[in-house]
Amino acid sequence: MSRILFVYPNKEGYPIIPLGISVLSGILKYYKHAVGLFDITFMLSKRYDHDAREKTGVVKKVDVRKYWGSEAKADIEGELKKKIKSFRPDLIAFSIVENNYACSKRFFKVIKEITKAPVIAGGLFPTIKPELFIEDKNVDIVCVGEGEQAIAELARRLDRSQDITNILNLIVKNKGKVIRNKFARYYDWEPLVYQDWSIFDKRHLLKPFMGKMQRTGFFELSRGCPYNCSYCINHLSQKIFKGLGKYNREKPLDYAIKEIEHMKDLYGLELVFFNDENFLTMKKERLFEFCNKYQSRIKLPFFIMTRADSLLDEQKIAKLKKAGCVTIGIGVESGNEEMRKKLLNKNIPNSVYERAFAICHKYEIRTTANVMMGLPFETEENILESAQFCRKLRARSLSLSIFAPYQGTRLRDICVDNGFIKDRYIGT
Repeated sequence: MSRILFVYPNKEGYPIIPLGISVLSGILKYYKHAVGLFDITFMLSKRYDHDAREKTGVVKKVDVRKYWGSEAKADIEGELKKKIKSFRPDLIAFSIVENNYACSKRFFKVIKEITKAPVIAGGLFPTIKPELFIEDKNVDIVCVGEGEQAIAELARRLDRSQDITNILNLIVKNKGKVIRNKFARYYDWEPLVYQDWSIFDKRHLLKPFMGKMQRTGFFELSRGCPYNCSYCINHLSQKIFKGLGKYNREKPLDYAIKEIEHMKDLYGLELVFFNDENFLTMKKERLFEFCNKYQSRIKLPFFIMTRADSLLDEQKIAKLKKAGCVTIGIGVESGNEEMRKKLLNKNIPNSVYERAFAICHKYEIRTTANVMMGLPFETEENILESAQFCRKLRARSLSLSIFAPYQGTRLRDICVDNGFIKDRYIGT
């Protein structure tokens, strides 16, 4: 049995159980390994993400401190050292996105001060920019792509003191050499393993939604968005992992329903949130099968995200409403049609958005318009255009984001090519 410690460097402080870590923990426990977690969420002095949402008025206010506790200011690095000494891990694992990289990098150094346990970095950012992690003397292994098969095999070999240098999806440092292995085929959810939420503070389940706190579970029915929007890394992922199976995969519905049932009963869930980037890319027959099974067996309100052009079939929307769909998040991004088409590679006319929002409202499904501000070449007039367009759509809620030129996106390349930013990483 190997002992694996996950580190969750959630520097925004917004409580949420990350799907990546919970799935990997479930896999490891399935194979009888011991799993621990070091989570900084409730050690921070501020919760930047939630505070910003309330300040801008895009969400209804909730006294989250009553449920999440007051913000604290802990000696986080000291607490990390204590956790390592008490848990005695054989492997320390990070799931990293660009936002938490700087925080993770500081932790790498702290870890190496007190243990020889190997550090593995995986997730979106190491997949897109593996060189940053290979060059870091405090990182021993980099996982490129999906980690389920790789971490299970790594834990098995560590337990048996076997060679770990030739595991698929891993880049391994060994005696001064960097060994880059081939990629495994896409994960297909075999064996059926439920997420593991037991390692997380239960406060992570409490999500403010429409003015009250609800116990919320996050699940997936599919992986791999088939589109190529310029603000996303999907185009790069499709290129890197070409030939490894179907990129846009659908989880067997019976598996998915069984997992939701299990977690609902175990944690008393009140709301379900589906992480799928475009929920309605599924065929109509699969959607109707899902709705029927969900309505009869789960019976909880749920939240999805999808594209406007997938919302034009009223039969689908009526079926979603009957099954319990209470909110649909729709990527509007900008109210300027030409900017969406030419800059964002999202060729959806304004008329389609108007029709999609109208259909959702006809069936009394709450809509959330996801809008970005600060796009390259965007003017003040464009920003006002977005605001006016959301008013025209009569979106029931808004999710406003400041554009960030993330590594791996075409939009970042545009920013670099036009001299808006330098092609380097600056951690904060």
